[in-house]
Amino acid sequence: MDKYKIGIIRVLTSTNEDVLYAHEKKLSAMFPQFELSTKCIEDQYEGIHDEETIGMAIPKIVRLAKEWENDLDGIIVSCAGDPAVDILTDELKIPVVGGGKSTALLSLAGSEKVGIIGIEETPPINYTKILKDLIISYEKPRGVVSTNDLQTEEGKEEIINSAKHLIELGADTIAFACTGLTTTNAKQLLKHLNIRVLDAVESEGIMMLAECISRYKYLYKKEDLC
Repeated sequence: MDKYKIGIIRVLTSTNEDVLYAHEKKLSAMFPQFELSTKCIEDQYEGIHDEETIGMAIPKIVRLAKEWENDLDGIIVSCAGDPAVDILTDELKIPVVGGGKSTALLSLAGSEKVGIIGIEETPPINYTKILKDLIISYEKPRGVVSTNDLQTEEGKEEIINSAKHLIELGADTIAFACTGLTTTNAKQLLKHLNIRVLDAVESEGIMMLAECISRYKYLYKKEDLC
């Protein structure tokens, strides 16, 4: 076995291959240790952005993950809300990670004031649960309702405006609370602001690699992991 077989579950239904495989493309470039494949849940063309859409998505995610489990070494639920991650962690034999808890945990290292950008009215629960008083503020870009709005030119401009506001408030780190920000390449949009940015898709990849190494290292030769 040369690589860890990792499945990416997208919570946005899409037939646009550039959108559907955006997270896989990002993780493939970062983690040569992974053999990646992507599937999306059905009938969620605006993804997850509130309690109703989360509730709709959870059984779909659970069903897809259970159907896929035997072919994989791990599953990434590529969503900062971590929908169904706790359920699947309890019920599957392979590691399951999501973007929210991963990003929040990585924010703890080297951050004193964390600004969060997301698309819900409030930050996903794992951000507030883990970061607590380190959160300086939360920004929902103006005019953004669903992840699709982040892909527009107006949405991209509002992402930049949200980041600038967080910096004005004193943030030393910006944590993304929506994996749709990866799809729109928001980290690159903020490059000129010279601030630490934690991308949720990158973060979930880091956590999955740690999980795989801790669980499966005996299956791999040392040189395969370099």
